[in-house]
Amino acid sequence: MRHFYIIILLVACSLNSWAQEIMEGDLLFAYSSTSGKAISEATVHDSSALPIYHVAIATWVNGKLYALEAMDEGVVLTPYNRFSERTMSKGGMLVGRLHDRSGVDQSVSNAMEHLGKPYDDLYLIDTQEIYCSELVQLSYVNGKGQRLFPLIHMSFHDAQGRILDYWREHYAKHGMAVPEGALGTNPAQIANDPAVEIISE
Repeated sequence: MRHFYIIILLVACSLNSWAQEIMEGDLLFAYSSTSGKAISEATVHDSSALPIYHVAIATWVNGKLYALEAMDEGVVLTPYNRFSERTMSKGGMLVGRLHDRSGVDQSVSNAMEHLGKPYDDLYLIDTQEIYCSELVQLSYVNGKGQRLFPLIHMSFHDAQGRILDYWREHYAKHGMAVPEGALGTNPAQIANDPAVEIISE
């Protein structure tokens, strides 16, 4: 039991030490082969790539680091340690940093304006609800105020082009067809955008 607590302490110290390296506006990507599987299977079609299923925004508030994220509870500020422990327990985390940081402060300010909005589990744009990568896509701009991340045609299919049963059933519950090809965004797209450099794995 003593060894267990030592391991937990070392992990906590490591997380706290790394947190000091995270800068305002860095992007926190969660990956897992099990959690968020329906999302990663539909959006990560390169078998060698990490199955990214979630993205959050790092922000420092009164000297404390938070993850600003859109999740089931809506758009919330999650203490970094809690976010990191949750993410690492399900798989792992990548930290992405913008090559051009001239618009970071405005980008984070834009994202903070969405705090409290409900989560969009239908992944549709132009609604009052919002999902994780949509929060980033709507908020991030360069120094000229131009959006950094483009909308793309949404994918709900696997690597063979077959729409996943999960998504057929999910949208059927809402009386909808799967919005395959509709404009939107996803965490893997953001992680692989040329504007982002992955600085940790």
